Amino acid sequence: MRRFLSVLLILLLLCGCAGCAAQGERATGTRLIALNAGKADALLLLFDDQAYLIDSGYQYTYNRLAETLRQYDVTRLNGVFLSHCDKDHYGGLMDLARSDIAVDAWYAASIYYDLPGGQHPMELAAAERNDSVRYLSAGDTLALGTSGILKVLGPLTCNTENENNNSLVFSVETDDGTLLFTGDMKLNEEAELLSAGLIAHADLLKVPFHGDNSASSESFVQAVEPAAALICTSTAEEPDTPASSVLKRYGRVGAQVYVTQDTPIGYELTLQNGQVTAKELDWALPDPAIHLRAEITPQEDLLTLYNNGAEDISLAGWIVYSTRGEDCIVLPEDAVIPANGAFRLGTRATAADTDLSLDIKRLWHKSKRDQMILLDAHGTTAAVTDNGISE
Repeated sequence: MRRFLSVLLILLLLCGCAGCAAQGERATGTRLIALNAGKADALLLLFDDQAYLIDSGYQYTYNRLAETLRQYDVTRLNGVFLSHCDKDHYGGLMDLARSDIAVDAWYAASIYYDLPGGQHPMELAAAERNDSVRYLSAGDTLALGTSGILKVLGPLTCNTENENNNSLVFSVETDDGTLLFTGDMKLNEEAELLSAGLIAHADLLKVPFHGDNSASSESFVQAVEPAAALICTSTAEEPDTPASSVLKRYGRVGAQVYVTQDTPIGYELTLQNGQVTAKELDWALPDPAIHLRAEITPQEDLLTLYNNGAEDISLAGWIVYSTRGEDCIVLPEDAVIPANGAFRLGTRATAADTDLSLDIKRLWHKSKRDQMILLDAHGTTAAVTDNGISE
């Protein structure tokens, strides 16, 4: 009996140690999570048990950002950075501010153009929590985690012609290597930073302005000479991106190029010892799209969602996005497409019977082409259609 108890005790200790090892296991390296959010930027930087968000994508892609935070067990963001005041970078900020994700600090560039007082998107988001924004200027530094240093490089001057050239540009130095974030800066801001001697080698680069040819000059690419270059874009939204000339420039310096549109969800890029490895995000989520079809009747301003499956599809928290007025409709908790049935969404212009009527004038044009994107509660694209009107 005593021998049996001794063996049992040893087994329990071994199981306990194995459990401790599993729970204590932590990812090595600096990780940059880059989401496929159309042409938008939505980046999550993870290292030293810290989490930083750099831009938040569109409003209608927020579900994908929220799912990413869930997948990586992020309940607190140590900092949120906005590169500049364009909707494909600040769109998800207000939803983030209204979520239960803790945010320690909100950061934006001190230089921006043509925004009325109190209407800066970062100020509006921070105000939801009675927080304030820390505005960053070239030369500022921030300590990130226990070993990271963020250095603000630009903008140096205010560009009154294109807000992209007021992008917040900064490097992050970690024990694993250096990352360079460039927002949507174009050739003007690039030239200023190069002239000031502020652009240096980085192991991992977030390529400026969606990989368009109005950025990433030969001089800039040669100065950075990254091991990996990340391009956030959608050719469907920005037909000239990624530009073949830009891809060739990065190819000539030996950079491995990753384009967010090439993967359904996004990439996890890991920087370690100056080297970058990549894997596609692959989450085991339900796929209601296999049973779903969408149809727009523009004259009736009616969207019909058909379910040809044998089970009901809950639409709770799903998002309907219309390109007409960039409307972003979050469907209510009780919205359901019954099995082998349909769900009809209309507006004040809809005379037909609907399951949900919105108190807005219209969602779809009657004579110009519009697109509809339907995203589920996890941010997965469930359906894409248009109103059937040619350009």
